[in-house]
Amino acid sequence: MKAQVRKTLFILTCLLPFYTWAQTGKFYSSDKELSNSLINKVYQDRRGFIWISTENGLNRFDGNRFTIYKHNSADSTSLKNNYVRTVFEDSSSRFW
Repeated sequence: MKAQVRKTLFILTCLLPFYTWAQTGKFYSSDKELSNSLINKVYQDRRGFIWISTENGLNRFDGNRFTIYKHNSADSTSLKNNYVRTVFEDSSSRFW
């Protein structure tokens, strides 16, 4: 019985460093990463991207960095407005 407890404690001790490094604890702000601090909606799509709709653009987080989408009057496929209230994904993986 004691040998089994020692073996279990040894395994847990070996795995503990991996568990503590699992999260980065990074703080994201509108100073560098986000387009605005006024967040309206947070959504995770089927591919794992995090979409954050704000009052000054749409932000996509891939786990490492943000990509910011904003209205561009020269591009008819861009956002119609920078004020993004929400985001939806339909059954065909299209965003609305």
